Amino acid sequence: MHFKADWLPSSEGFVYDLVRHLRRRPVIVGFNRLQNTDRFPIDDVHSLGSLDRYVRPVAARPIAFTAALGLLARRRRVALVHAHHGYRVEATLGLVRGLRLPLVLSLHGHDVTGYLEHVLDPYRETAAVVSAVVVPSRFLVEHAVAAGFDEERVRVMPSGIDTSFFSASPLPDGDPVVVFVGRFVAKKGLDTLAAAWPKVQSSFPAARLRLLGYGPLEPLARSIAGRVSVEIAPERRTVRDAIRGARVVVSPSHLAEDDAAESLLVVNLEAQASARPVVTTRHGGIPEYVRDGQTAIVIPENDPEALADAIAELLGDEELARRMGSAGPAWASRFDVRRTAAQMDSLYDELLVA
Repeated sequence: MHFKADWLPSSEGFVYDLVRHLRRRPVIVGFNRLQNTDRFPIDDVHSLGSLDRYVRPVAARPIAFTAALGLLARRRRVALVHAHHGYRVEATLGLVRGLRLPLVLSLHGHDVTGYLEHVLDPYRETAAVVSAVVVPSRFLVEHAVAAGFDEERVRVMPSGIDTSFFSASPLPDGDPVVVFVGRFVAKKGLDTLAAAWPKVQSSFPAARLRLLGYGPLEPLARSIAGRVSVEIAPERRTVRDAIRGARVVVSPSHLAEDDAAESLLVVNLEAQASARPVVTTRHGGIPEYVRDGQTAIVIPENDPEALADAIAELLGDEELARRMGSAGPAWASRFDVRRTAAQMDSLYDELLVA
C-alpha cells in the first residue's frame, strides 16, 4: 500500500514514476481529496478525504482511518505500507501496528526540514515503528536523524527519472532559450533569477526566458522584464518539449525562510538526460546529482551576478553548451527510474522476509 497526504500534485511526478515501475501491483491511498488522477492514472486508488471531513468527533478520526485502511489492506492482501512524504504518516500507524506490517517512509525535503519548524516532534511515534526511512540524497540523512530516526534505518535512494521519456536531442537552432521548471515558491530562487535576467537580456537581446510552474510567487515570475513567458501547471510533455527547446536549463535554488531546501532537484536530472547543460546552485542535495564543470555550472546560492555570468557563458559559447549537454545522458542514466524502482523492490524484499 502506498500512502500519501495528497495524491498527486503535478510537481511530484517522480512519485508516480516510481510506483508504476515497481514489481508489485500498487494500492494507492491519499489522505486528502484525490487530484490529477487523469495526469497520473492508477487503477486501484482511494481517498480518506471524506472521513477527515465528516467523522465527528475529531478524536474518533484515527479509529476511523485505521478501520478504513485495515479493511482495504485485508481485501488487497497488503503486506507492506510505503508512506511517500512525512505529512500525515501518523494516519498509517494504527494499521501498521494492528497488522504488524513493515512501514517504509520516504522523506523528500521540507517534510524533514521546514516542517519541523511548524509541527512539534511530528515523527516521535513513527520513529518507533518505521522499518526503513528513504531519503533521496546524503544531504537529508543528517536531517532525518535530527528528526528522531535511527541512522541505521536510513537509506539513500535517489528519486528516479524516466530516461526513455527525457532523452537526448540536439541543441536547437535559432534564438537561444533559457528554461526554468519548478514551483513558484521561495526555495526555487525566482528572486535570484529575476535579479539576474536583465543582465543576461542586455548581453543577449534575442535570448528568451521560459518559466514553467505554478505557485504563490507567480506575480514575481510575471514581473521579470524582457523576453519572458510564463506557463502555468504545464503537462509533463510540455516540460519535456520546453527542455528540448532550451539552450540552457536554470535552477537557482536557495534556502528559504522556512528552512525549505532542495533534496535532489529532479529537473536537473531531466535536463541532463535530455543533453542540456544546467546552471544550478551549491545548495542542499543538488551537488550530488550534477557534475560541476562537466554537465553543469554550479554557482553559489543567492548570487544574481554569478547566475547571470554562468547563463551568459553558455549562451555565448555554443560549443561549450553542446559539450556539457552531451555529457549529461550517461550521467543521468545512473538515476533511471527502473534502477531506482529495482532498489526499492529489493528493500521491500528485505523487509518482507525479516
